[in-house]
Amino acid sequence: MEKLIDLMRKAIKLKSIKRKGWLRRGIENAESVADHTFMLAFLAMIVGDFLGMDTEKMVKMALLHDIAESVTGDITPHEMEREEKVRMEENVMKKMMEGMEEMGYYEIWKEFMEGRSREAEMVRQLDKLEMILQAHQYSEIYGKEKVEEFMEEKVENPMLVSIIKKWNSLPSSSNINDSSHHHI
Repeated sequence: MEKLIDLMRKAIKLKSIKRKGWLRRGIENAESVADHTFMLAFLAMIVGDFLGMDTEKMVKMALLHDIAESVTGDITPHEMEREEKVRMEENVMKKMMEGMEEMGYYEIWKEFMEGRSREAEMVRQLDKLEMILQAHQYSEIYGKEKVEEFMEEKVENPMLVSIIKKWNSLPSSSNINDSSHHHI
């Protein structure tokens, strides 16, 4: 029970950790790591179900993928080499998941990090898609030039590439009256 409470306390910290990439670009009300994680889990659920994949595993990967940042903080590629970041996060995850091996969370996280399955590879692609979609949202508020580098992130999955193309062709979300879309 103590390990569960400790994990809950770490997860709740993600709500107050702002994503540094956005802060670095001058986004004043940057999303938190928890905001990003929620959207990634949502994308994993709907895309996983749509493609008939192991959605439960994908959602767990999404929820676990940045949990180490509750200890390390959000580290950007501008601050540290990827290999060093992965090593640091792996040490944190091993310690964080100690005593909860039967739940398999560390193994699911590791599978995601290594892209060892179809589901892991898709969640990694969705992680990039989420950032691109968030960049589009911020571009409407702060201007495209502030977030252009994030919009240029490469997604390889053909379905996700199509989603981005379709998304780009849609009117600004600030012009959409949400109450008129009840027929969806």
